[in-house]
Parts: sequence; C-alpha cells; structure tokens
Amino acid sequence: MAKNALVIGGSGFIGMHTLRALKRDGRYAKVVSVDIAEPSERINSFNYVIHDCRMPLPTTLADADTDIYNLPALRTFPGHPDAEYFETNYGTSERIVDLAEAVDAKTIIFTSTMSVYATGDAPKTEDSPIDPGNAYGASKVKGETLHKQWLTGAAHRRLVICRPAVIFGYRDNGNFTRLANALRARYFVFVGRKDTIKSAGYVTDLADTFLFALDKLDEAGSREILYNFAYPERLTIARIVDAFCDVGGYRRPRMVLPPWFLSTAALPFEALNAIGIKNPIHRKRLTKLYESTNIVPKWLEDNNFPFQTDIGSALETWKAESPGGRFI
Repeated sequence: MAKNALVIGGSGFIGMHTLRALKRDGRYAKVVSVDIAEPSERINSFNYVIHDCRMPLPTTLADADTDIYNLPALRTFPGHPDAEYFETNYGTSERIVDLAEAVDAKTIIFTSTMSVYATGDAPKTEDSPIDPGNAYGASKVKGETLHKQWLTGAAHRRLVICRPAVIFGYRDNGNFTRLANALRARYFVFVGRKDTIKSAGYVTDLADTFLFALDKLDEAGSREILYNFAYPERLTIARIVDAFCDVGGYRRPRMVLPPWFLSTAALPFEALNAIGIKNPIHRKRLTKLYESTNIVPKWLEDNNFPFQTDIGSALETWKAESPGGRFI
C-alpha cells in the first residue's frame, strides 16, 4: 500500500530541506507540509497547510499509512525565556503524538538535538549519558521520553529519533550564518583557543538520514532507531573557519582572546538587546565558542551511511545557492 508523509514544520529550515529530500526520493504518494508560516518555496506536487501547532492538529491531515515527521523547534539559544522552549518543543510534540494516536499512525520521525548531552571535549555517542545544559536540550529530552512512551503503546508503532549537531545550509540563519557574517565583516576572533570541537553537518545529508533510518527499520524489522547526526570528521573551530575562508574568500582571523575579556566586552551589547536594539552578541553565545560539542555519529558510521558532502563541498554548495554567495 502506498504511504503518505506529514511534515510538521515544513516551512522551517530543516523542514524545507526535508521536503526537497522527499521529492528526490519519491517514496510517498502524498506529502503534506504543515506550519504556522508560509513556505519560502513550494513543491508543486505537495500540499501546504497553514496551521498553528499550538492548537490541536486536525485528524484529516494524516491516516494510518502516514509517516509523521516532527520537525518544529525553538532552537536558538540563548534568545528566549526557558518556558518558551518547553511550550514550543514539548507542547508541539504532545499534539503530534495525540494526532498519531487518533489516526493510528505507525511511524514518527522526531528531531531531537545534540544538546541532550553535556558540552565538553569527550566524545558523545548515542550511549553517552543524557545531561542537558540548557532549557532547549531539556525540552528535547522531555520530547524524546514522550515519543518513547507513544512507541510502547502498540506493537506496530515505529520511532526514529535523530540528535543533530549544528546543522547548516541554505536558509540556515543560525550559528554558521552568524559565523560567515562575522568573517565577512572581519570582527571574528577565536575565544580561548582554536581547537574547540564544533560538530556539524550539512542539512541535505541530515534530511537523507531520515529516509536512510526508515529503510533500516524495514530491513531489520525493528521498531526504534536513535542516532546522532554530524560529520564523522571531528571539526574544530579553526577547521570550520579555514573552510569558510577558502570558500568565501575571507581573510583568515588570527587573534585569540581570553573568554573573560570577551564576556566583559559583551555586557554593553546585552544591555542594547534588553532595550530592543537587537544584535547577536551575548555572553552565553560567546561561551559556546570555546565549549566543545564532540558528537560522534556512531550509528550512521556503523551502518555505512553515505555522506554526500564534507565541510568544504557543503559550503561550496551553500554559497552557490545563496543570493550573492553570502551564506544566507
């Protein structure tokens, strides 16, 4: 029987690229994208529904043969009060699980985060302890637990949980976009050291792993797969900066400043944010620059997932797709 796909959060960064991957793959007879925002692009054969996921999801969106992709997330940290991460990330998952139960859907694909792990130089595999250091990570841990509870409710249910590292690509508007802007404007400096590990991966590879994991569920006849997503290469901040400079033609930064100096310098910018003059500089964001996120994609490596890009080729592709080559 032909299967359908329901992509919750289809207008977002990961959602847009997931829809592209579903189009390339062609396995679904029908694809429906749901989001509160209008999509930045539309695929002609797909259906787009504007809906606020803070409200219950209509049961007309899915049926028992629908794979449900749970992608929405309030992901920028810092940037929001702690309660908002739980209201968005966990609350939306509650409504998605309610929909899945109402229509007896068999499969959910849930995007969690690397932030369920503690930061630090030690490598984090899928078996590493859960120790979120912020509300974003904690809200995703709670979401994972909810989905696992749903899985145990019926023997025919299947669950894929992906824990992505930093994801970048066209329409990113996140960490890598801010880095590109800082390099272009020549105000980037290394914080504390240059060998901080910053695990990352390209968004098209991420979207491909969703389908790869579903295929592995079918092959093994299993019910659950949980995996980390990042490049197998242990990317340092220096390696990432060098790749941006090679592809973007930016001048290489050399300066390494102590964390205390930059934290002090960030205070006036935080004060400006507090009165509504927005800027990207914040002490917690600077702290992230010298805290390693060493995420190991062990399950993907063990199962020989075919990464289509590396850091250099991904940046080349992103630049080519962005207007003016500005890593938008």
